[in-house]
Amino acid sequence: MLDDDTRRAHEGIWRHLEPRDGVLLRDLVPDDAGGVLSVHGDERVYTLDPHERHLDLAHSRRFIAPMVEHWQRHGFGYWTVLVPGHWWPEGVPGPGPHDGARVHAGLGGVATHAIQGVPVLNVYFRLAPEVQGRGLAGLIVAEAVRMAPYVAPGVDLVVRTRPANAASRRVAERAGFIDEGLEPGTTDMQLLRLSAAPPSSAKD
Repeated sequence: MLDDDTRRAHEGIWRHLEPRDGVLLRDLVPDDAGGVLSVHGDERVYTLDPHERHLDLAHSRRFIAPMVEHWQRHGFGYWTVLVPGHWWPEGVPGPGPHDGARVHAGLGGVATHAIQGVPVLNVYFRLAPEVQGRGLAGLIVAEAVRMAPYVAPGVDLVVRTRPANAASRRVAERAGFIDEGLEPGTTDMQLLRLSAAPPSSAKD
C-alpha cells in the first residue's frame, strides 16, 4: 500500500503524459466539451449504441461533467486524448495551454467502478475513426495499466464492452485482460479482467 504522500506525488504525473509520437494524455476539463462532441457526435463511433451518440454541445457537457469531477476527487480518471494535428487536420484543436498543435481524438483511461459491490477500475477508450489504426487504443490501455497500481493499489482492472465489439476485446486481450464472458447481471456487456499488479516505477 502506498502512503498518502507517495500517492499524491504520482497523481501529478498522471495528469499529463506524452507517451510517444506526439500523443498527449491529460486530465479532462470542461473546455474539452467541443472536442468531445467532435468525436462522440459521430455516428460511426456509436455503431453498437446509436442511442448514446451526442446530439449537441450541451449533451457533451453533461457527459463529461462527472468525469471532470472524478479527476477533482480522485486525482485520476479518463484522459482527454490529443494527437498531432496532421493525424486529423479537420479535428478540433485542444483548448489547454500545453496542448500545442494537437487536436482532440477521444477519451480514454480508468475510473472507479464496482461489479457486484466489489471495487474495480473501469478501463475506457473511445476514439475518432480518423485516428484509429495507429495503436492509440493499445497505448491508452497500457498507460492505464501502468497507472493503476499507484492510484488504486490492489484493485483489478476491467474492460466492459458489447459482445459484438471484437476490436475492443482484442485490444484488451493483447494487454493481458482475460475474457470472463458476460458481466454478472447483464445480457449485453462482455467483461474482461486484469488482476491487480504491484507498482513498479511511474517513469519506467
